[in-house]
Parts: sequence; structure tokens; C-alpha cells
Amino acid sequence: MAAEDGHPPAESNLAREKSIEKDNASHLETQEVNAASIALAAAVAEQKPNPWSKNMMKLYLIMGLGYLVSTMNGYDSSLMGSINAMKPYQDSFGLDGAGSSTGIVFIIYNLGQIAAFPFCGLLADGFGRRWCIFIGCLLVDVGTVIQATSNSLGQFIAGRFVLGFGASIASAAGPAYTVELAHPAYRGFMAGMYNNLWWLGNIVAGWATYGSNLHFETSWAWRVPTIVQAGMPTIAMLVIMFFPESPRWLISQDRTEEALGVLAKYHGDGNPDHPIVQLQYREIIAQNQLYKSENAWWDYRELVNTRAARYRLAMVIGMSFFGQWSGNNVVSYFLPEMIKSAGIKSTNTQLLINAINPIFSMIGAVVGASQLDKLGRRPMMLWGLLGGLISYIFLTAFTAQTSNHPNLAYGVIVAIYIFGICFAWGFTPLQTLYAVECLENRTRAKGSGLNFLFLNIALVVNTWGISEGIRVLQWKLYIIYIAWIAIEMVIIYFFFVETAGKTLEELTEVFEAPNPRKESTKKHKLEVDGVGRVVHVSA
Repeated sequence: MAAEDGHPPAESNLAREKSIEKDNASHLETQEVNAASIALAAAVAEQKPNPWSKNMMKLYLIMGLGYLVSTMNGYDSSLMGSINAMKPYQDSFGLDGAGSSTGIVFIIYNLGQIAAFPFCGLLADGFGRRWCIFIGCLLVDVGTVIQATSNSLGQFIAGRFVLGFGASIASAAGPAYTVELAHPAYRGFMAGMYNNLWWLGNIVAGWATYGSNLHFETSWAWRVPTIVQAGMPTIAMLVIMFFPESPRWLISQDRTEEALGVLAKYHGDGNPDHPIVQLQYREIIAQNQLYKSENAWWDYRELVNTRAARYRLAMVIGMSFFGQWSGNNVVSYFLPEMIKSAGIKSTNTQLLINAINPIFSMIGAVVGASQLDKLGRRPMMLWGLLGGLISYIFLTAFTAQTSNHPNLAYGVIVAIYIFGICFAWGFTPLQTLYAVECLENRTRAKGSGLNFLFLNIALVVNTWGISEGIRVLQWKLYIIYIAWIAIEMVIIYFFFVETAGKTLEELTEVFEAPNPRKESTKKHKLEVDGVGRVVHVSA
């Protein structure tokens, strides 16, 4: 009922005043946020991204298919470890499963990747990330044809060289593409998942070789899984040109409107004024203008011409070697031989154990990727290596005593599986992500190529050494890895930077600091009001 004097009743005014007070109170209420980046935390608080929006689902699909590039190296490691244990393969090429000849067959793939290094920057920077991936996957298909049709060791080796060459070209752009396209609020998980599909390739190869060895007694036992190797790269090749180009590469080519469109669609649900979109757009533009690369594709001086650049490169090289010299390659390439040395002689049993192992590792890797943004890169590496170190100690002890206690062979298998889970949890998502994060936009393609160059140098040295070491030293080889893992942990703790919680452009400030590791681990406390405004910042 209206008041007789035409004014609203007192109860109505009181309700309105309480509503206004409540609204004002919600604006005044603050929450404290610990953040590595003030700007990114403020942008997220102002307008939180919806991880289940239509455009984010499209981004997940694009990223998922882009991850298929990573399957190539995982497939090859399991493929060669498995067919190396097959009698039809050994009979086809006169090999015995160990020694220098086997080492040459294994490392020629890595030599192909090393040979591709000069072309990585040319293709990824000159033609774009997508074309680089397309050309690399096409070469992988060519190499597969050469390898699968081999009737001589020479042709088989040639096929593996072409395979490695193509895989390196695609892999130089694949990590950069996923990191540069990933949403900054979820970059750890979205880009970390890229390398996790290394295990998918490993799993597919493990079961393909197990099945073919079970059903074929001719050369088709190794030819069938070799043909399957082309499957996932072919899918990536067919779809990549329908996907958006990296916005950071577009800006480097002065195609700023296209870049803003990509950022708006996939990071701002179509809104070019979204705080996260504008933050990235301004930072990328500023960094491109400040550090625009005028060097030719073959000129790599910008990777070493400043102290900050050299520190970045040290992180890349460190990750290249640590990612391969932590005992994981022994398991990846020579698991059947390890199981054989533990007393399990059946080839089918060896291949079955080899096929099951990567399933557990991939589960560990996916869980690890989901925790990267929460736990940070450095803690994940350190805890993952600690688990790997303990596993290797038990692996060494069990293998040394299996001749006297045959039942310890089961302990060997458990130790191998636990090592795989720990290493995959802490290191697999970071093996490509961390190196790419540490590089600037202008040097990311060249640096990624250099990352794979050093990675494959590490692999060549490691694989050659493992093939001879297993034959000569047997279980004593594992002691070397125990000592080396401990050294890695010390180096990571004192020198490796933390990249979580910052945009790619904000890492410039970290690497230009007097002590990059210390600067990277700083946290800022932000007080944010109810509408996402930062009202107070403290160190």
C-alpha cells in the first residue's frame, strides 16, 4: 500500500538502504591472493576465465590434436626397444639385441634430429609454427615408408635417419605452438600435456609390437608396428593447417589484428577487451618492439649476446640433458634387456611388461601436468627426481641379487614401474614446456631447435653408452645414474628458475635480475575486492 503523502513507505527505504549497504560491503570485502605475477593475478581476478566455455573447449581440441606431434619420439623409443628383442628383426638384419651395431641403429634416429637443427628456425620463424609442423610430419611419413619396406640394414638405417629429421622439424615448432597458444591461467596443464603424449606414442608402440610378435613369426612382426608409427603424425599433418597460427608469431610478422583476434577468441571468449587478452596483447607488442629480431635465420647470436640470454640458454641446455640422463632412457629403450638381465627370459613376457609400463607412466604424467600451476615447476622436478633416485636404488639392489634370489625379479619390475611413474609425474610435462617457457618470443623457435639439438646429443651419448654399458656392466650401470640424479637435484635447487604464475613476457624481468632463481621464487600478496580490483599489494 502506498503512503498517503505519496512517498514510499519507511520499510521500503530501509530495505533499499540495507541492499545498498550489502552491495557496498561486498565490494569492500577482500581476499588475499599469493601470486607470482601481480598483473596476471589482477587480470584473472577482474574477469575470471571460464574453463568450460565453448571457445575454451575448441582450444582444448586444438591443443589435443597438436599434442600428437609429441607421440613420435615416444613411439620410436618403445618401438626400437621392443623390436630389438624380436627374433624376426634380429634375423632380418643380423643383430643380437646389444652391442655397438644395435647402438648405431638406435642413435641414427637422433643423428637425423641433429641434422635437422639448422632448418628448424628457418621454417618455424620464416613460415610459421603450423607449416613447420606440417613439413615435419610429412617427412616422418616418408621415413616410415623407407623403414617399413627395408630388406637391408642400410635401408632401415636410412629410414630411421629421415624419421628423425622429420620428427625434429615438427618437434621444434610443436612445443612453441602449444605454449604460445595456451591460456596463461592454465598454461602449466595445457602446455605440459604436450609432452605427456610422448607416453601415448610409447603405449601404442608397446601394444603394437606385443601383438605383432604374438601373431607373426616373419618380418611382419616388426614391419607392422613400424607402419603404425606414421598414424598419429599423419593425423596432425592433416588438421594443423585448419588451426589458428600462434598469436606471438603473427605479431612478430606485424599481423597484429589477426593476433588480437586469436587471443580474443580463445582467451577472452570473443571479447578483445577482456583483461587477460589486453594484458597479453600489450606485453607481446611491447616485447616485440623492444626486442624485435633482425637476425637472419641462421644467426644464433641472440641466444648468447646478453647475460639474461645466456641464463635462458643454460636452462634450455640443462633441461635437455637432465631430461635424458636421469635414467629414463635406460627404461625407455632397453626395458626388455633390463627385464632379461633380471632373469625373465620369455620374449613375450618382456614385451608385455614393456607394454604395461607406459600406461602407469602416462597416468603419472597427466596427474603431474594437472599440478604444475599449483605446485610450481621447481618442486615438481625435485620431488620427481627424488622418487626416481629412490626407485633406482631399489632397482640396483634387486637386480644385483636376482641370480641368488629369483623372486626379486618381481621387485625389479615394481622398481622400474615406480621409477617411470615418479619421473613422468615430475619431469615428463616439463621436458618441452620448461625450455620453451624460458625462451623469449623472438628466440623461441631457434631455441627450441637448439633444445632438440642438445637433447639428441644427450640421447646419442646416452644410448650408445647404455647399449655398451648393459652388455659390459649389466646392473652396475645403474649406480652411475644414482650418482647423476643426485647431482641434478643440487643444480636444479640452486640455479633453475620458477616459471609458473607468470605470462611468458613477464619472465624477462626474472632473467634480467641479478639472481634469476631468487627473483623467480618471490611471491606477492594481493588483496582483491569483491569486483576484482587489487586494493593492496605487499611483497
